[in-house]
Amino acid sequence: MRSYYKGGSSSSNDNMMERKPAIKFTKLFINGEFVDSVSGKTFETIDPRNGEVLGRIAEGDQNDVDLAVKAARGAF
Repeated sequence: MRSYYKGGSSSSNDNMMERKPAIKFTKLFINGEFVDSVSGKTFETIDPRNGEVLGRIAEGDQNDVDLAVKAARGAF
């Protein structure tokens, strides 16, 4: 018979649900640095628990991909 850990108390789980998740990265990482997208466009990231906007993230497109590929090729 197996037993499973059911986690902490409900009060500790409630506290975890109340905290707003931290958004650490909002830019693209290209050529060793965090940069805005070439177009400057962003998109919202939404907390699925409550629909709240957590932040805005750089929206990469083909121009950003081209820069990233060029940087990667230069690294080799």
